[in-house]
Amino acid sequence: MQKSSEHIRLERAYEELRIQLEEANDIIHAIRSGEVDALIVNGQDGHQLFTLKSADHTYRIFIEQMTESALTLDESYRVLYCNSQLARLLGLPLEKVIGLNFLAFFSTEDQAFVRETIDGAWEVDTKAEVDIINSSGTSLAVQLSLKALNLDEGTSLSVIITDLSELKKNQLLLETRNRELEAARKNADELNENLENTVRLRTQELETINEKLAAVNDLQKEVNGQLKDALDALRESEENLQSAFDAAELGSCNLDIKTGRVEVSERFRKLCGLPLEGEVSWTMVLSSVGTEYLSALQGVLQDCINLGKPLDYTYPIKHLISGENRWMRIVGKLKKGSDGDFDSFYAVLMDVTDQKRDEQRKNDFIAMVSHELKTPLTSMKGYIQVMQLKARGTMNGFADKALQGAERQINKMTGMINGFLNLSRLESGKMLMDFQPIEMSVLLKEVVEEYIATVNSHNIKYTFQPGFFVNADRDKLGHVVNNLISNAVKYSPADSEITIDSYLEGGTAVFRIMDHGMGINENDIPKLFERFYRVENNRMSTVAGFGIGLYLSAEIIQRHGGKIWAESQLTKGSVFYFCLPLINPE
Repeated sequence: MQKSSEHIRLERAYEELRIQLEEANDIIHAIRSGEVDALIVNGQDGHQLFTLKSADHTYRIFIEQMTESALTLDESYRVLYCNSQLARLLGLPLEKVIGLNFLAFFSTEDQAFVRETIDGAWEVDTKAEVDIINSSGTSLAVQLSLKALNLDEGTSLSVIITDLSELKKNQLLLETRNRELEAARKNADELNENLENTVRLRTQELETINEKLAAVNDLQKEVNGQLKDALDALRESEENLQSAFDAAELGSCNLDIKTGRVEVSERFRKLCGLPLEGEVSWTMVLSSVGTEYLSALQGVLQDCINLGKPLDYTYPIKHLISGENRWMRIVGKLKKGSDGDFDSFYAVLMDVTDQKRDEQRKNDFIAMVSHELKTPLTSMKGYIQVMQLKARGTMNGFADKALQGAERQINKMTGMINGFLNLSRLESGKMLMDFQPIEMSVLLKEVVEEYIATVNSHNIKYTFQPGFFVNADRDKLGHVVNNLISNAVKYSPADSEITIDSYLEGGTAVFRIMDHGMGINENDIPKLFERFYRVENNRMSTVAGFGIGLYLSAEIIQRHGGKIWAESQLTKGSVFYFCLPLINPE
């Protein structure tokens, strides 16, 4: 009877199962009889090794407890067995390590060296150092100790792996310390050598210094003698100076800026009527000063102390004992202390009453002469104006021009006479001020427009901000503005531009006039507002004047409680300012 295909397939399956059963029975028998202690099973994840707990139990515990990593290899570099320490070293589960190619744990560059080392270890026990790579990609320095093992089941290669990371780290640290110690030793040798050289040099220097000190001692004796002679000469000079002070009837005082303590000479006390004995305060010194000059004196004194300006001021006093009115002139400056800072003020006081009286007589004479000159000049101006009318009626052009020139000269002379009159009134205290609240822009506009109406030689531009109220004498303040405009016209070329404006700065109203004229030397600017001062140079020789206009302007502004000043550069022009304190418009 012929077998079907299904029957044949079943017979084959039965035969395979029978063979597998016989193999299983053989394995079980071998396990029971102790012929095997491990099994290699080919599964889905490759070859896996299964060991029996009973086989060589003590030996296996010893291997597992080793601090080194241990494994065995076959001839194809496959891991047959390893302990847990190797798995921890590589960062992999134990079951993942067994069965892998051992070369996979080394870099491509090191694999040839490891392969050669393993191949040679089958014949000769070998040790080698190499970097092994764990699962995180970190390289670890290790030592491989390789030895071939001949076992009953065959020959395998035993590998002990010692982690050299800490050893390498300590070795590197030791090398670093050795280098540092060697460098320190060399440095110490150099320091010792330098110290010896320094000591030798210092010894030589000290010997030289001792020789120089001996010479200095001799020189010091000579200098001491010279100093004694100088002190004697200085003492004699001071006595001569005091004699000169006494002969000139000059008083002196010294004010300590920090403490306020005052030292005054006997002559100073007599000039002011101060007590001849005992201490004197600065308040006592100022108590003799005329009330109307006290504020100005304190102002120039503060400028001297704060700004370092020399002090030179003339003022009246009332003698504290006799009650006599006298004029004093004080001249002083700051003195530096031992620390280099200004710490005291030294001044000389002199009685200038006779000079002031002479000046008063001179001013009275000037006022009288000026007043007497005004009458004939007024008459001459009237005659010239009548003659101008007749000359124009007869169409006599030459006579008309000549009379116009004569009128201009009379106006100049009248202006100079008025200046002398104002000067004499000012210095004699007879120039009265009629202070009234006025709007500064209105006054400025009136003066400027009146000036422009009579002078067309320059391009005058002006702009005034309204609403600035000041307490002022309209005529006197107008005289100041007119004088500043006249100077700008006088000292700048024809057809040039002159700019005038006013503005607010803090609590003051500021007037400013700017020209593009010849300019003023920097050294002359501080003296511009002094009486009769004129800049001396070739360009000024053709400009008429006596140098009293700016002096009068400065005095008028000062009596208004304001300030006047100038800025200038040669060939680039000048800028003149004055400022007045604002008041409430009401």
